[in-house]
Amino acid sequence: MKDYLIQFGSDGRRKTTYASGVHYYVDKQGKVTDGSIKVQDLVDKGFIFVNANDYNNLLGNNSEHKEYCRQSDGTFAPYIPPEPTEAEKKAATISSIKAEYNAQLDAMITARVKAAMLGADTSKIDSQYKNTLANMAAEIKNA
Repeated sequence: MKDYLIQFGSDGRRKTTYASGVHYYVDKQGKVTDGSIKVQDLVDKGFIFVNANDYNNLLGNNSEHKEYCRQSDGTFAPYIPPEPTEAEKKAATISSIKAEYNAQLDAMITARVKAAMLGADTSKIDSQYKNTLANMAAEIKNA
């Protein structure tokens, strides 16, 4: 059937989608009539008709709960994300390091504000804060 008209990205994942009965119309014989879109123009641009079952798989509405994508041979299969790049791995490591230190740094800021409000000496907290920042920076540099 011609339930959906879909543009796929170079990775086979679903992009722009138009639905029969909403954007265009299909009669019982399978003849398509334009609605708010010009179907032939989109087909000429590489859009592909997809039936409702395949569309549900593309959305991940299946027993595996996996998003499907269009393969180069026109079939649909579960999407397998590419391996993260070295830059993505490094960014994830840095985010993890920052998350590890954030609770400590936030606690020191709170303690310093309270100490300052009470007129107490904040030099130990300041020193701890600088040391913790330096440790975090060193871990990030070595990541």
